[in-house]
Amino acid sequence: MKRTMRKVAAIAAAAAAAPILFTATAQADPGTVYFSVGSFNCAIFGDGTTGCDFAYPMRIQYSNVPFTFFASEMVIDQPWLPAHPTFDPGTPYTLPGGNPSLDSVKTGQGQWGPYIEHAGAKCEIGFHGSFNCTTKGRAFGSYGGIVSA
Repeated sequence: MKRTMRKVAAIAAAAAAAPILFTATAQADPGTVYFSVGSFNCAIFGDGTTGCDFAYPMRIQYSNVPFTFFASEMVIDQPWLPAHPTFDPGTPYTLPGGNPSLDSVKTGQGQWGPYIEHAGAKCEIGFHGSFNCTTKGRAFGSYGGIVSA
């Protein structure tokens, strides 16, 4: 009887300690996921920062700016800042040799195509081949050769 009680007590103690033991694992950086969609090579980092390198400079359009301009990458890295182009040397969102297709890393299938959700960010293929990413309360998307933010 004492042996059974010790086992029950040990199991109960382990069950009570499990949430504390695994807290550090749950809060660990989940890493970076790389993927490609058409001519975009993108990455979602463990903190939700999401960015894409474009194979060629694309027209960037903001709804409150009366002109467009060209850039080779777009990122959402701050919740207080809209999606914006960056002008890094090189291609910070592309792995050497290129990123795997979104189809090979997708976490789900939406109405129009695959999507990936990681670290609070979501990127998806939409209607008529559009592509959109949202994170940190911000978004950018591409349709018809123009990137809008």
